Amino acid sequence: MKILVGILIALALIVVIAGVTAYAIGARLPVNHTASVTGTVEASPERVFAIITDVGAAPKWRKAVKTVQVLPPDAGRDHWVEDLGHKTRMNFLATRTVPPDAQQHALREVLLDVPGASYGGTWTYQIQPGPSPNQTILQITETGFIHPPIYRFMMTHLFGMTRNLDQYMHDLQAEARKS
Repeated sequence: MKILVGILIALALIVVIAGVTAYAIGARLPVNHTASVTGTVEASPERVFAIITDVGAAPKWRKAVKTVQVLPPDAGRDHWVEDLGHKTRMNFLATRTVPPDAQQHALREVLLDVPGASYGGTWTYQIQPGPSPNQTILQITETGFIHPPIYRFMMTHLFGMTRNLDQYMHDLQAEARKS
């Protein structure tokens, strides 16, 4: 019995030391960050722009999104709430939307609109023609902040700063192939 208690105390001590270490490392990481991914999407810039801006359809093609509540426009800008499950709801506001121009370049900036949140920022979608007529080069850049040191540690050392960007790109590429 004493051996079992000793093992449990040792395990608890290891967990505490690991937690304190993760917190200390996270505290040394910057609060602000920028991360970016670029990919080729098998669809025209108009189609890619349409998929990105049709936020109400996101649950049909984005694996992480369970439901979307489209809110009334805020000063003419798209506004919506994504339900990611597990009681996680995120409020977004499109701060800038520029449809494809004559050169097929487009832009969309989206703000995670949760005042006082422990993390947030913007995603900027830059759309330009790809190497062939029915392809698009999409760059998604996250400019954000993460306040809690343990979250910074986890995003930097466990998940990777581009995890959500990579998943979005993958889901968008799959959706574009269906069309």
